[in-house]
Amino acid sequence: TTTSAAVATPTSPPRAEPRGVLVEVDFARAREFGGDPGSTGFKDARSTPAAGEIALGKELARDLQVKPGDSVDVYAYGQRQAFRVQQVLPKLGVAGFGNAYVPAGTIAALFSKSTLPNAAPPDGLVFVSNDGGVYGGADRTDEVAPRLKSRVASVGGADVQNTKQKLLDQADTQGKSLTELFGSIGAFSVIAGILLLINIFVMLSEERKSELGMLRAVGLKRNQLVRTFGLEGGIYAVVSAVAGALLGIGVGRAIVWAAQSAFNSTDNARFSLQLQFTVTPGAVIGGMIIGGIIAFITVWGTSARIGRLNVIQAIRDVQDQPLRRIRLRTLVLGALGVVIGGSLFASGAANDGWFGILAGPSIASFSAIPLLTRFLPRRAVVSAACAGALVWGVVCFALFPKSFETAAISAFVVQGVILVAAAVALLATNADILVKSTNLLSMSGRTLAARLAFAYPVARRFRTSMLLGMYAIVIFTITFIAVFSNLFAQQTPRFVRDAGAGYDVLVESNPANPVTEEALKSQPGVAAIAPLLRAFTEFSTAFHPDPLFFGMSGFDERLLARGMPKLNKRLAQFHSERATWDAVLASKNLAIVSDFFLQEEGGPPTNVIHAGDKFTMYNRSTGENREMTVAALLSNDVGLFNGVFMGAPAMKEFLGAQAVPSRFYAATKGDADDVATVLQGALLQNGVEADSFRALITEQARQQQGFFRLMQGYLGLGLVIGIAGLGVVMVRAVRERRRQIGMLRAMGFQHKVVRAAFLFEATFIALQGVVVGVLLALVTAYTLITRSDAFGSERVAFQIPWGALLGVVLTSVIASVIAVLGPASQASKIKPAVALRIAD
Repeated sequence: TTTSAAVATPTSPPRAEPRGVLVEVDFARAREFGGDPGSTGFKDARSTPAAGEIALGKELARDLQVKPGDSVDVYAYGQRQAFRVQQVLPKLGVAGFGNAYVPAGTIAALFSKSTLPNAAPPDGLVFVSNDGGVYGGADRTDEVAPRLKSRVASVGGADVQNTKQKLLDQADTQGKSLTELFGSIGAFSVIAGILLLINIFVMLSEERKSELGMLRAVGLKRNQLVRTFGLEGGIYAVVSAVAGALLGIGVGRAIVWAAQSAFNSTDNARFSLQLQFTVTPGAVIGGMIIGGIIAFITVWGTSARIGRLNVIQAIRDVQDQPLRRIRLRTLVLGALGVVIGGSLFASGAANDGWFGILAGPSIASFSAIPLLTRFLPRRAVVSAACAGALVWGVVCFALFPKSFETAAISAFVVQGVILVAAAVALLATNADILVKSTNLLSMSGRTLAARLAFAYPVARRFRTSMLLGMYAIVIFTITFIAVFSNLFAQQTPRFVRDAGAGYDVLVESNPANPVTEEALKSQPGVAAIAPLLRAFTEFSTAFHPDPLFFGMSGFDERLLARGMPKLNKRLAQFHSERATWDAVLASKNLAIVSDFFLQEEGGPPTNVIHAGDKFTMYNRSTGENREMTVAALLSNDVGLFNGVFMGAPAMKEFLGAQAVPSRFYAATKGDADDVATVLQGALLQNGVEADSFRALITEQARQQQGFFRLMQGYLGLGLVIGIAGLGVVMVRAVRERRRQIGMLRAMGFQHKVVRAAFLFEATFIALQGVVVGVLLALVTAYTLITRSDAFGSERVAFQIPWGALLGVVLTSVIASVIAVLGPASQASKIKPAVALRIAD
């Protein structure tokens, strides 16, 4: 037998747990449950508490600061009963189900003397352990549950709950959700790493071009050259995969620590989330294999490109000349790409598929480049294709909002890749314009260094594009997150107004000992109240056919007396929000839900429900089911967890005693936070938890900001890759260009000019990549905020977080310059006589 109760110390001031779980269980039988006493939490427990004794869970005893022999008071059903703490139990197995264990008959005695007719009655529970271990037993639930249901079918009000299986499934779902989130965000860092790997191998091939040309000239076959480079890269890939997997353990530990800090509230336990850092060999090996495969594919793909070098040009160590005519194979592949892109878009538009809509036009436009360059200038064709892909990547979310409603986070990755690729290609194609503009400048020393700095990136456009892409794709994501982080932070006052319905404080009381309306209204500082029935029952929808427990709230006209919770979308038949609420109050089959209805994963809603959709509500006690219609969606229910809103009369009629008036909206005469504190102290016996709407939503915003910062920090790994990559490239560039540097020094260029040229070059590349990423993110965010229905009917002002963006830009550029200081100094110290020798 179990019920909820408030547990408090008799000290002044008292320490209390408003939502204790009171349980009656025989310790000897509980110890035998499942055949493994060590897993029950009762292995070392003493006998079942005697009359006047209570056994507390470890966490409850810690919160109350009590030990065996101390006294505590239990409040339930309008009664108060004193107990002496007999022992403290670990939070494990059956002992972890509740946190206050009392002798048999205690709960029945309290309930029999109840002075609260609306209190939730006790529940009688029977635990069943399947054959098998901790996880193996849960796997047999689908086999055992139907048999149990058939046996209890004749028992009124009896139901079978697959508690453990659902808990494990939910944990698995949430774990996969977090894996997808971090995997998708981490994809930007992976892409940056791939671009760095490509750049390094291209530079290696350029450095060895003469030797490779000679090898090909004396008979080394192309496939042998490819294998040589591939094997060399494979060695690097294996070593780096092992090192990366080990380093990833440390990064994972840091993320868990940061997430724990971000998600845990010291003021309100309802917002706390417990995360456990666990490392399994399978996860480490899997990460190592995935990283190794990505590296191998990148290395071998780059090696195949290197293997197509021109032997004569390679021996002479001259730049590869572009082909004067386009190969037939390229034309065929281009035409095929246009067809594939068009087909993807047509399929996506017909079936609301986000990938086809997003990627199809871009694939088609890029594939059309070799076809159109046969008739039109290449610069114009490439520029037009890139510009078209940029525009489409920004506006497609606004043009096809329904297709992106339930898009996975990977949609954002695809969008970032398309936008950055198009922008970088556009810059690379028109980079010479920048050089021409510098020719108009005077020949001052500083300008000369800048001209030298611009010359090499323009001459090596592929390498420069790889570096720009590394910076731009990471900065794009960081900026995008910063914009939305700032946006949500600015919306907190509006969220408070929308959710509060003109009230100031949310009062939650113990359902087994709920505070009465009279008691609450008589408290100082309370001006008005609106009671809500509360219950948890099962629901199912078309997107979630398996019944799932979800909260619900029953309201009456008092909730609408001072305003009403803001609605986002409603059925067209209701001309106003007030008409919608009135219709729901008067109906048995209408309800108002939030976007997160039956949402099990974290993050944005993955199963979007709309006004007019149907869902089923279940009462397992009576066996009755009722089909409901969504009349409207709440604008904001985050932090409040009202769940499904329906009229109090209809809810009471359907759920009976399960619907308890334990929640209240309260208007205050003074400061809402002060009144909430007073209510918690004065109504301790009712297990009251009172918080102002401002405090609840501010706490949610704090956690949200913490999560955004966590994501930005995680993306910072990609920025580190970009900065390190720039440093590595510049180190190789010094060696590659040592003869040119020697020639410049021999012609009279000062070492300061050489050093400044390298620093300008690094600044130019980093700043270009950062500006591209920032601008793309700002334009994309502006379009989503002002031209789409991502925020429903609300008009949200677009705001640029100047401080955050300035920090990102300065940090990126300064760190890039610092990374290049070493190579720049090394280049400035090269002696002309040494550099101009034929052999070092």
